[in-house]
Amino acid sequence: MYTTDFLPERIRSRRTRRQALRRQAVLMAVCAAGLAVLAIVNQGRVQMAQAHLRSLTDKTANVERQLAERAKLEAQQADLLVKQRIDDELGSRVNALEIMAELERILPRSIFLTSLNVEAVETKVPVSPAGDKAQPKRKDKGREQARDMTVRRVRLEFTGVAPGDVDIANFIAQLSAGRLFEDVSMVYARNSDFRGQSAREFQAGCFLVK
Repeated sequence: MYTTDFLPERIRSRRTRRQALRRQAVLMAVCAAGLAVLAIVNQGRVQMAQAHLRSLTDKTANVERQLAERAKLEAQQADLLVKQRIDDELGSRVNALEIMAELERILPRSIFLTSLNVEAVETKVPVSPAGDKAQPKRKDKGREQARDMTVRRVRLEFTGVAPGDVDIANFIAQLSAGRLFEDVSMVYARNSDFRGQSAREFQAGCFLVK
């Protein structure tokens, strides 16, 4: 069955154009909606990319800080290695100027030194075996084994002249209390004739602190 349209050609043509315009409008609306959805999706991706970029920037800054800190730590390690070598080879990091300044501060006016000798010597230091406290004592007569470790120490020996033994004793006490000297000991003290007057000549020794 066929439907016969008796409308004029002009009206049918207008109707066709209107239908075409409606289809184009619908198509444009669908395209606009698709573009809007795509824009939203792309905006989300852009925000995610920006957040990832900020995270990478923070990580890069953190790595740069760690590298800078590593450089400082390496410099400190090199300095410590030099100090350790000085301790191993020389026995102390105290220099001669510090020794002379400390002696000048401690030395009384009534005493003066006639000789001063500074040398690095090897000394043995007893070291208890690790874990002895945790181990129970044996009931037999076995002796406790102790190890002696050889280290280098800077020993200072000096000879001087003083009016009497009291001045020498005070000087030795001040040396023992000084910040640079330890294990102070007397070598000898004897009568001496100094510039036509009776005096006490003495010799003492000590170790410099590490």
